[in-house]
Amino acid sequence: MPKPNARKKKKAISYKSAAALMVGRSNQKVRTRQDLIAAARDLVLMGQLPTVIEVAHAAKVSPATAYRYFPDQLRLLGDALKDAGPFQRARVPQGELDNSLSAHDRITQAAEGFYAQALEREKLIRAVMALSLFKSIDGTVSREEAVSVRPGLRRIWIDKALGPEQRNMDPADIRRLKLVLSVLISGEALVSLQDISGISGAEAKELCVWACQTLVDAVVPGASKPARVLVGAEK
Repeated sequence: MPKPNARKKKKAISYKSAAALMVGRSNQKVRTRQDLIAAARDLVLMGQLPTVIEVAHAAKVSPATAYRYFPDQLRLLGDALKDAGPFQRARVPQGELDNSLSAHDRITQAAEGFYAQALEREKLIRAVMALSLFKSIDGTVSREEAVSVRPGLRRIWIDKALGPEQRNMDPADIRRLKLVLSVLISGEALVSLQDISGISGAEAKELCVWACQTLVDAVVPGASKPARVLVGAEK
């Protein structure tokens, strides 16, 4: 018959083994989820809009396992885009735009950069827009979840372009300007001009850039003057 101390020692080892097993399973779940998100992100970076099954195959897990983590495509892509640092860094300007330039020139750089990337990935943008809009009305997810698949990178471009103005203009005016620019600097603007007006992507880009320039010139005081000139004039 085992001695009392031996029984206690055996029970302690059993508890430790169970705890280690639970930790191992928890870590495995985290790794599986991360693998699915990484696979979805990689497919998005290649210009695809993958289904849950396609992501499962890429991550080398069964579709049943993938569906346990992500019940539908929208939730999977929403997390992939939200967590995809490389995706975001690849699509926005590195560092700041040259703040010594005029507001006119900075918004031109931001708009042209955004539109060039949007046209390069137009098929993906159209697919993401369609998925988000459909999910926002089919009742399967909340509106917040439906729009989360769209990362809103335009806001980063606009913030970088209007850096000095955010410090110098009235907060209400700069907020209004940024909101209207977010309508212009968008995939939706390019898509609607092509589909409704029947023009090419290149012409749609040219018109959108012109609209951004015109808006900034009308709203920002001294928009055509270099920022360093305006700063010197304030002294």
